[in-house]
Amino acid sequence: MRTVVLSHGDCDGVIAAALYIKHFLMDLYPSKIAIGFTQPWRASKEIKRLCKDDCENLILLDIAIDKEIFSTLVDTVMKGAEITVIDHHTTTSAWLDKLKELGVESIWDKAPSTPRLIATKMNLTLNSYEQDLVEIADACEGTETKNSENKRLGDLIKLSISRDPSDLAFLGKLLDAMLKGEDIEDLEELRQKAKISRMLLDKLVDKIVREGESINNFILLYLQPAESRIYAGLFGIASTEAGKKTGRDIILIRDEDGKIVVTIRSFKGVALELCKKIVQKTSGGKFGGHSEAASATINNKSLREVVDIVKSILNEQPPISD
Repeated sequence: MRTVVLSHGDCDGVIAAALYIKHFLMDLYPSKIAIGFTQPWRASKEIKRLCKDDCENLILLDIAIDKEIFSTLVDTVMKGAEITVIDHHTTTSAWLDKLKELGVESIWDKAPSTPRLIATKMNLTLNSYEQDLVEIADACEGTETKNSENKRLGDLIKLSISRDPSDLAFLGKLLDAMLKGEDIEDLEELRQKAKISRMLLDKLVDKIVREGESINNFILLYLQPAESRIYAGLFGIASTEAGKKTGRDIILIRDEDGKIVVTIRSFKGVALELCKKIVQKTSGGKFGGHSEAASATINNKSLREVVDIVKSILNEQPPISD
């Protein structure tokens, strides 16, 4: 029987995995622990894959719980696994009672990041390197920091991961460097990935500003599959940067491998509410995130249909004053 750690494959997800493993599972690392990174839309598939045969303990980090994931957790518990969920996403809070009934240990709060949640709720004593990692995770999630170096490192990590979020080997290298307390910037692969991503990101932000359609309080841009593949992994960062540049809330819609993904950044705190409305209007799909940053994935509609639905919702939105 083995222990499985499955974390969100983003900046604060990797740091959360490093923090948890360092303080609770180092005696098992690396040979006696299975480590996975995933995106929320495919988390249930990864749980099934990693826990297919022998899964004694499953730790989920920085992954928002939804109906599909909860159903998978039920099946996993029935196989005899003990499960721990540690997450800071707003949408997970609706599942806390059901998780408790299932016997799942849940650690949740509205923390700036999951690493911050782990550090505070689990009463960890952190060294200076780990304190910096937590601050970097907070910065990656949008919290302002006075430490410009940690902000810079957070941007580097985000950009390097965004180049190919499915590059599990690279995520593993990042995790290993953090567990060893190494200078992350010494990773040549990180610097190269971040450099390419920065170039593409600047182009995407410029495209949003130049070509985005202004609707009510928002700027909306949709992309066809070919463009979506070029900028894959950069939509969250680009929407945040475009929002800061324009002072407007940003909505990006794209066709991604047959599913329609909507990314919203809202400085006025309506991102999660809008994603919920979009899923309700499309009669299918899933959403998650926070009031300032959220996304929705729709499986049963075309790009054009989702764009029209989102426009109708935005036109119904009352003007939001600053």
